[in-house]
Amino acid sequence: MSAKDLTKAVAQRFAGMGKRERIAKIRKLAAASPADAKFVRESFPELYREAFVTSSRVAGGRSAAGRRRARGAATR
Repeated sequence: MSAKDLTKAVAQRFAGMGKRERIAKIRKLAAASPADAKFVRESFPELYREAFVTSSRVAGGRSAAGRRRARGAATR
């Protein structure tokens, strides 16, 4: 099976799952090894972002004003 066929089959399988189940499976797949994490990140960027999202409301996230200040400081 080619990589293209594999990614298509996996994407179809994940599309049929509920959001919580999909996120749990993506996280489990990406946690298996660094190579698997890279494969998921490159092959399924939307699913990877959905599973590993960081909102500005959680610790470590930034507000819009904080991002603007950081960009402004970086250009000086």
